[in-house]
Amino acid sequence: MKVGRELLAEQLAALPGVQAIVADRGYRGLAALAARKHVKLDIKAPPKGTVGFTPLAPLYKVEHAFAQLGRWRRLSRCYEGTEASARAWLEVASFGYLLGRM
Repeated sequence: MKVGRELLAEQLAALPGVQAIVADRGYRGLAALAARKHVKLDIKAPPKGTVGFTPLAPLYKVEHAFAQLGRWRRLSRCYEGTEASARAWLEVASFGYLLGRM
Protein backbone atom coordinates (compact mmCIF):
# COMPACT_ATOMS: atom_id res chain seq x y z
CA MET A 1 0.00 0.00 0.00
CA LYS A 2 3.02 2.26 0.47
CA VAL A 3 3.63 2.36 -3.30
CA GLY A 4 -0.03 3.08 -4.00
CA ARG A 5 -0.01 5.97 -1.55
CA GLU A 6 3.19 7.32 -3.12
CA LEU A 7 1.67 7.05 -6.60
CA LEU A 8 -1.46 8.97 -5.62
CA ALA A 9 0.27 11.57 -3.45
CA GLU A 10 3.37 12.39 -5.48
CA GLN A 11 3.37 11.01 -9.02
CA LEU A 12 -0.24 11.42 -10.12
CA ALA A 13 0.36 14.99 -11.30
CA ALA A 14 2.83 13.65 -13.88
CA LEU A 15 0.15 11.28 -15.23
CA PRO A 16 -2.70 13.55 -16.33
CA GLY A 17 -4.52 10.83 -18.29
CA VAL A 18 -5.16 8.64 -15.22
CA GLN A 19 -8.85 8.77 -14.35
CA ALA A 20 -9.31 5.46 -12.51
CA ILE A 21 -7.24 2.89 -10.64
CA VAL A 22 -8.20 -0.77 -10.37
CA ALA A 23 -6.87 -2.57 -7.30
CA ASP A 24 -7.53 -5.46 -4.95
CA ARG A 25 -8.76 -5.27 -1.35
CA GLY A 26 -5.30 -4.39 -0.03
CA TYR A 27 -5.73 -0.83 -1.32
CA ARG A 28 -9.07 0.01 0.34
CA GLY A 29 -7.31 2.47 2.64
CA LEU A 30 -6.52 4.74 -0.31
CA ALA A 31 -10.16 5.61 -1.05
CA ALA A 32 -10.06 9.02 0.71
CA LEU A 33 -6.76 10.00 -0.95
CA ALA A 34 -8.09 8.94 -4.37
CA ALA A 35 -11.23 11.01 -3.83
CA ARG A 36 -9.16 14.09 -2.95
CA LYS A 37 -7.15 13.61 -6.16
CA HIS A 38 -10.37 13.16 -8.21
CA VAL A 39 -9.43 9.62 -9.28
CA LYS A 40 -11.91 6.76 -9.20
CA LEU A 41 -10.62 3.83 -7.12
CA ASP A 42 -12.21 0.57 -8.26
CA ILE A 43 -11.63 -2.14 -5.64
CA LYS A 44 -12.06 -5.70 -6.90
CA ALA A 45 -12.92 -8.46 -4.42
CA PRO A 46 -14.13 -12.06 -4.77
CA PRO A 47 -17.83 -12.72 -4.19
CA LYS A 48 -18.85 -13.25 -0.56
CA GLY A 49 -18.70 -16.86 0.52
CA THR A 50 -15.90 -17.73 -1.90
CA VAL A 51 -13.21 -19.97 -0.42
CA GLY A 52 -9.70 -20.19 -1.83
CA PHE A 53 -8.16 -18.45 -4.79
CA THR A 54 -10.54 -16.70 -7.16
CA PRO A 55 -9.22 -14.90 -10.26
CA LEU A 56 -10.58 -11.36 -10.47
CA ALA A 57 -11.02 -9.73 -13.86
CA PRO A 58 -9.10 -7.66 -15.00
CA LEU A 59 -6.50 -8.20 -12.25
CA TYR A 60 -5.72 -11.76 -13.35
CA LYS A 61 -4.48 -10.39 -16.68
CA VAL A 62 -1.80 -8.37 -14.89
CA GLU A 63 -0.78 -11.38 -12.80
CA HIS A 64 -0.61 -13.52 -15.94
CA ALA A 65 1.62 -10.98 -17.68
CA PHE A 66 4.02 -10.90 -14.71
CA ALA A 67 4.07 -14.71 -14.65
CA GLN A 68 4.96 -14.82 -18.33
CA LEU A 69 7.74 -12.27 -17.84
CA GLY A 70 9.02 -14.36 -14.91
CA ARG A 71 9.67 -17.20 -17.32
CA TRP A 72 12.46 -15.20 -18.89
CA ARG A 73 15.49 -16.54 -17.11
CA ARG A 74 17.31 -13.23 -17.27
CA LEU A 75 14.50 -11.59 -15.28
CA SER A 76 14.23 -14.30 -12.63
CA ARG A 77 17.18 -12.93 -10.68
CA CYS A 78 18.90 -9.56 -10.51
CA TYR A 79 21.88 -10.12 -12.80
CA GLU A 80 22.03 -6.57 -14.05
CA GLY A 81 24.49 -4.03 -12.69
CA THR A 82 22.56 -0.93 -13.69
CA GLU A 83 18.94 0.17 -13.76
CA ALA A 84 19.23 0.95 -17.47
CA SER A 85 20.32 -2.60 -18.24
CA ALA A 86 17.51 -4.10 -16.16
CA ARG A 87 14.97 -1.85 -17.89
CA ALA A 88 16.32 -2.81 -21.32
CA TRP A 89 15.94 -6.53 -20.57
CA LEU A 90 12.42 -5.95 -19.28
CA GLU A 91 11.56 -4.22 -22.55
CA VAL A 92 13.05 -7.11 -24.54
CA ALA A 93 11.04 -9.63 -22.52
CA SER A 94 7.85 -7.56 -22.86
CA PHE A 95 8.33 -7.39 -26.62
CA GLY A 96 8.86 -11.17 -26.72
CA TYR A 97 5.73 -11.69 -24.66
CA LEU A 98 3.68 -9.55 -27.05
CA LEU A 99 5.08 -11.34 -30.11
CA GLY A 100 4.14 -14.67 -28.58
CA ARG A 101 0.51 -13.55 -28.23
CA MET A 102 0.10 -12.90 -31.96
